[in-house]
Amino acid sequence: MTGKADDAGREPAPADHLPGLESRLFDIPETKFIEVVRLLERVRDHPDVRQTFAAIRPRLIQVRPGRRPTLKRVLCMPFEDVLESVGGVDVPPGRIERRVIDPAWRLVTECGDEALIDQLDRQVQEMAPGNLNALRNVGRRLWPMAAKAIRQATQEMVQGAVVLLQGDEELRRQVLDVAAFLEIGLTVEALKDALTPKPLPALDDHHVAAIEQAVQAVARQSTGAVHHLLLAAASRLATPADLLAVLNDMDFGKARREQPAIFARLGGLMVTNLEERTARLDGPGDGQGGGQGGGQGGGKSRAAAAIAPEDAVAIAERLVASVNTTSAVMDFVAEPLYRKRLESVTAAVRAMLAGAVLDSAPDGILTAVPAPAVSGRPVPVNENAQLAAEDHARALRRCEGLADVLDLQKPLRDAMASMERGLTARADALLAQYSKTTGIPGDAETAEINLFYALRLLELIAGPAKADRLRTAIMAATGEFAEDGE
Repeated sequence: MTGKADDAGREPAPADHLPGLESRLFDIPETKFIEVVRLLERVRDHPDVRQTFAAIRPRLIQVRPGRRPTLKRVLCMPFEDVLESVGGVDVPPGRIERRVIDPAWRLVTECGDEALIDQLDRQVQEMAPGNLNALRNVGRRLWPMAAKAIRQATQEMVQGAVVLLQGDEELRRQVLDVAAFLEIGLTVEALKDALTPKPLPALDDHHVAAIEQAVQAVARQSTGAVHHLLLAAASRLATPADLLAVLNDMDFGKARREQPAIFARLGGLMVTNLEERTARLDGPGDGQGGGQGGGQGGGKSRAAAAIAPEDAVAIAERLVASVNTTSAVMDFVAEPLYRKRLESVTAAVRAMLAGAVLDSAPDGILTAVPAPAVSGRPVPVNENAQLAAEDHARALRRCEGLADVLDLQKPLRDAMASMERGLTARADALLAQYSKTTGIPGDAETAEINLFYALRLLELIAGPAKADRLRTAIMAATGEFAEDGE
């Protein structure tokens, strides 16, 4: 069993030391961060340590230190790909919430084979980080026993399960999903090796063959488990709905009769998954409001402004790809409601993109070009604002690839034209004041940088050809032509 003290028998760190530690762990060097994480892992079952790990999870995801294996982590391996993400918009289909892990683990430790758990725990403690084959060998014995313990505890509602689940039917359902993944753990692990890297950009023939072989293997064990295997496969794809496109051509082996029902269930889950992902775009608000770019897209999301423009475009591209794939394959299911639900998803993506990229363009792009100061001296260059504005300008141009499917052609044209006019006007104003700075070396350099930064933004928005007039005027004013001719 997992201990509550470190190897030397010392008690965990006092709880009042941990809140300050959480904030410092975001700032310390990476090597020191990894060292502290490994120390904390020795007492990770302490409630305050678990809270600390939850708080620093974003940096754990970024750094990905070779973390000390634990038996609880081995338990999670077959369903780790369907665990909900920490923040962000992407949600795996058929997700399992992270709050499920502790209750599931407690059911295993309280209702499972205690002697086997102790034996496997000792083996894991002796393992080096990264020894995947050794962890899977432990899982070979752990997963079947754990699945049986969870099913018996939840179905018979023994006292421990009653206390842990507390009448929460959604928690109970997800705990049973955990059991289903554990029952096919070895097949899931083998499939992970075939579907790499994660996220897999596209399904090739050998990927499809690997999924088909895994489906047939699981179907021999239980036809009902095929659904969970396909969830594990879909969660490893960049566009999970791509799996739907190949399902009807697969041989499901002993699950052939169930294949249409499995397809319909998975297809419905993909639509629900898209709805969950777009719901995260709205954040806590109602997701409705005004906005010039929204068109008929349901208004501007309140949370859209919190999404960086380049991230918003990437999110929209992934969601649109999923909607297109899902829409194409769901035509096989005679259910008009799916079409309406997918249209709602598209409207939510349109509203998010309008709010995060189009409507915010004046603040995100134009304000990077400073207005001439009343004193006549140039405003100091803000490098961070310029970099952010360039990213925003690139995001605005990338929207051209989404405008047709999201019905954003006119709002995008209007936004681009507005940015072109605004940048040109601000650059012309700076250019008119440039002559006042020529006698002051520092001011002249700052004014030139501001002019060329404005030119850079205009090139990104309107293209080099439309920026040519401004480029010529700047070079004439700054004496670039004269220097070239010398």
